[in-house]
Amino acid sequence: MRLSVMLEPQEGLSYDQILAVAQRAEQVGLAGLYRSDHYSSVAARVGLPSTDAWATLAGLARETSRITLGTMVTPVTFRPAGNLAKVVATVAEMAGTPDGQPRVHLGLGTGWLETEHRQHGFPFEDLATRFRRLDEHLTVIRGLWDAERQPFDFDGQFVSVSEAQFAPTPSPRPRIIVGGTGRRKTPRLAARSADELNTVFQSPQGCREMREAMDAACDDQGRDPASLPLTLMTGCIVGASAADYRARAERLHARVGSGDLATWLTDLRDTWIIGAPEEAADRLGRLADAGVTGVLLQHQAPDDLDMLDAVMEDVAPRL
Repeated sequence: MRLSVMLEPQEGLSYDQILAVAQRAEQVGLAGLYRSDHYSSVAARVGLPSTDAWATLAGLARETSRITLGTMVTPVTFRPAGNLAKVVATVAEMAGTPDGQPRVHLGLGTGWLETEHRQHGFPFEDLATRFRRLDEHLTVIRGLWDAERQPFDFDGQFVSVSEAQFAPTPSPRPRIIVGGTGRRKTPRLAARSADELNTVFQSPQGCREMREAMDAACDDQGRDPASLPLTLMTGCIVGASAADYRARAERLHARVGSGDLATWLTDLRDTWIIGAPEEAADRLGRLADAGVTGVLLQHQAPDDLDMLDAVMEDVAPRL
């Protein structure tokens, strides 16, 4: 199972803080670092600094050498398809391909945080319309990145492209990930246009149901289900020991929790990776049994770099 770290920089993180996590993740052997693509606080906290996702990933591409880098997920409402295709391809060139595989992963979704759309002048239509926009983005970006389809033409509801000559086409192409939780439209889009489907905060049973929906969507598209992996983004509190876990849980509860600590942790148990090494590894194992091939561990206390050590030194060897 691939283990990566996930950050939420819209909650006040600076580039230097993101860089510190990325470099520690690479040092301890995590597979990748992903970040959200938001301009405003998801927790509705006012006045927090935020950074642009793809600008920071460009910096990380030059200041790391191995880990994969990506968004989870970029809203298609933020950037025109042609602009996004060029930005991501440029970051991929900056990142290089040390093992012949793409280091840059483009996670795409419909966008959902209405407040940041209003605040920054982005379009925010109803969900069905945003799904159609996502479908067009996937089609256009894949077309622009395909050297055999140049010049590329497309005429859709949201995007019109005429005789596009995209150069250089990225090789290898950045990995395209569709993110979402729905069991109908999301698997269908992923089966048609993505290299991976990422879902969020799901129990093992929820992941098993998503895997079944993905398999059915692949069958409808004539695609081998094994060619479309399922990954999960979820919260994480682990420690090198029971005492280390307890101390870390208390600190995070004081920072982002609600109610009393015991009730808060009980509410997280179905979906988060939490506990001392044996318990955390057991949770990851149950996800693997449900068809999950990679987990993005949302790190809500990114100044606590030691938790990354605990993940790789104490939890991962037990998988």
